Amino acid sequence: MAPLDHHDEPGETPYRRHAIPKLGFENYWYPIILSSELGRKPKAVRLLGRDIVLFRDENKIFALQDRCPHRGVKLSLGQCSYPGSGTISCPYHGWTFEGASGRLVAALMEGPDAAVVRKVEVANFPVQARAGLIWLWPGSMTPSNLAHDVPAWIGDQDSFFNISMYTDYRCNWRWLVDNWPQDHHAQYVHRNSPELIFQPQLPYALNLDPQPLEGNKGLAIKRSGGMTGADYPGLGRFPRREWWRFMKPTGRGATAGFENSKARKVYGIRNQSEIWLPGLTVVGRLSGEYCLIQWAVPIDGETTRCFNINNWRRMGRSKEWFARAHYYLFRRWVHDRMFSDQDKALIESTVPGPERLSRTDVGVIAWRKFAGASARRPPGDQPARLDVA
Repeated sequence: MAPLDHHDEPGETPYRRHAIPKLGFENYWYPIILSSELGRKPKAVRLLGRDIVLFRDENKIFALQDRCPHRGVKLSLGQCSYPGSGTISCPYHGWTFEGASGRLVAALMEGPDAAVVRKVEVANFPVQARAGLIWLWPGSMTPSNLAHDVPAWIGDQDSFFNISMYTDYRCNWRWLVDNWPQDHHAQYVHRNSPELIFQPQLPYALNLDPQPLEGNKGLAIKRSGGMTGADYPGLGRFPRREWWRFMKPTGRGATAGFENSKARKVYGIRNQSEIWLPGLTVVGRLSGEYCLIQWAVPIDGETTRCFNINNWRRMGRSKEWFARAHYYLFRRWVHDRMFSDQDKALIESTVPGPERLSRTDVGVIAWRKFAGASARRPPGDQPARLDVA
């Protein structure tokens, strides 16, 4: 067993053991902002610790390193001075960069014959818009096909439509993802959320069976068994008598019977919930007509952007109008704010350090092993792992 480095940050050991980087896996697409947030002015964003400027020109989107190499001023404070050229100009001395390549094409304050032109460039990043979001590829590998690299609910825009929102968490992205792979917290933390308070207790003490998805994109964690109530020696019963739980399980609360559900039999959906690389969870409904995708986007080592991407099957204009109205009047607040904020408060309060994992953490353990072993990396890039028993 290799000795621990005394410079290790608290809580890094379980992630170093499985080679899960603090700043996230680079060679994947990430949502970064809503498409509606990028207007005429350049916008500064941060992804995997990199400062990036986004800008539009004639409906094309570009992404460059947000630092002019001349004197270090942020390009996001500049402007697109020459519409139609796909360029952005630094606000300090007018150095103008081509969005598609990052090359310096003019140094305005040095005149049109400036010798420095074409000799300087800034890093540029693949970027595109899809499903109402702007997506960035921060890695060094050739970008994958976004439509094929994300769940079909996002990739197939002919069959599905989407409404998204996001919240920034004061935590590392790995803590948020560890919250998702069926770790039994929902049965306790969310049992009195507005979404579930009138429904029966969600089953707990489940048997979990993690299985890899086709193409090694992630894991499906099969659930079986469990209980909805039990007596605890010296304490009494959990849950205690809760007379207000009179509703039948619906929506998020309907977790039983997936094998015989419409989602499975009519639409061919294989799993009700999955967890994918680089760090997202897919949670469907028994109807197969709605799905929530939550995506943990590493902004930097201490900040994570959590996207709630709500997805509906296209079933006609009237049903789409109803779904949109229901979301903005109800679900946006009941789930994407209140429900999710219950997680946010706890995850942000996590104190890194040694862990004592148990039966409810089967999914967490499986995810960490899978992610470190299966993440997309350049050929020959073998991550160093910590040899800890």
